[in-house]
Amino acid sequence: MFFLESFHFKKTEPKFFSILRLLIAVVFSCVLVYYGWNSFSEFISEINTKKLITISYPEFEICSRTLNNYDNNSSLKISVYKLYAISSQLYIPKSYSFYDKDNDNKTMKEFYPNMINDLYNNNSIPRSTEFFTNVTNSCMKFTPDNEHVNHKFNKKLLFVLDLDNSTIYDYFEISFKSFTKITMYNDIIEMKLILNQYFITPGQYHVYDFYYKSMKYYSSYLTGFLGFDAGSDRMDIVIKEKILAQIPNAFTVLELSQKYKFVVDDDIMTFKNDVKKLIENFGGFYSVISGIFVLLFGASKLSPWGICQTHLLSCWPLRRRFKKYLANRYVSRAGIPLVEDPRKLPPDGKIEDRVAVLEILLKEYYIDSDYLNELGKTRKRYEKHLNIRNEDLELLGDKNDDDYNDDNNIVV
Repeated sequence: MFFLESFHFKKTEPKFFSILRLLIAVVFSCVLVYYGWNSFSEFISEINTKKLITISYPEFEICSRTLNNYDNNSSLKISVYKLYAISSQLYIPKSYSFYDKDNDNKTMKEFYPNMINDLYNNNSIPRSTEFFTNVTNSCMKFTPDNEHVNHKFNKKLLFVLDLDNSTIYDYFEISFKSFTKITMYNDIIEMKLILNQYFITPGQYHVYDFYYKSMKYYSSYLTGFLGFDAGSDRMDIVIKEKILAQIPNAFTVLELSQKYKFVVDDDIMTFKNDVKKLIENFGGFYSVISGIFVLLFGASKLSPWGICQTHLLSCWPLRRRFKKYLANRYVSRAGIPLVEDPRKLPPDGKIEDRVAVLEILLKEYYIDSDYLNELGKTRKRYEKHLNIRNEDLELLGDKNDDDYNDDNNIVV
């Protein structure tokens, strides 16, 4: 509103002052647009976050390592199986298939860590090696192939690691690379993870309970203090590790399960009180206090002149120009409206001049007369169409005094 009004230069103000007000209105309008766009973007981002329906297991590389430089180039072999957690008990389908759609309505049997050897050597159960690609002989890459966390099953992935000669290797190194998000509109978004390294000891049953965490932080302290959004973010994987037991036959087992079915948001550096929050809190509190005061004691008087008119124009040359413009606009032979007593008009003054000046003042500073101007244009077209004089029209105000009672109140 103030932006559009600033384009109409008032005849009572110096031109340079009207230009200054227009420039300030443009700056404030840009601030409002930025604030509105930023708030709308946060709203849309929140909606898109809620539309996230599933996320995948992480893609990772796993390598066998030694504490020295010795390497006999032993071959690493990995098998992956899917387990289902029901009431804190792990199950595996009797007619096993890695894919959930094939395991629907299948009979489950309980699974225990001591069944690893039988599971690995059971040729009727596929090892699902198609999910792995060789990086080197001692390193393999696991790609989940859009294998997502299902809300129906609390499923876990079981990795069985086997080496040709496991005695010369001291540990396995795991580096998680990325994961996939899918929205309700089937939009697939790949999320890169920051560099990370995890280590497991050979010959043991390891449990990784993980979740994804989105971390946002400010590139500088000033941007956070002023209330801007965090300019930098990164995606991390958080893992809680447990070791259950020693595994026979030199197998190494990694059980991978997801703690949450959503991405956890975490702001590393937050500001409880920044400039933006200070303005918002003070503005809201001031509005509440003002509203209560108006409710109790009524509204205060309207003032068409602000600090810029009363103080910025206090310099004597500017003040003279400002008063000159005001005098040319609002001083007539009938005196100054709202200041001089209308009952004591000058000898050559007319009450009509006083009312005219008062209407100009109301129109320029208090009342929006645009609709009345349109009404006046309609009246002129109406008169021209009928080709009759104004006094022959039945317009508002031309009715008889019978519509009013003796106290000048409208009769309902």
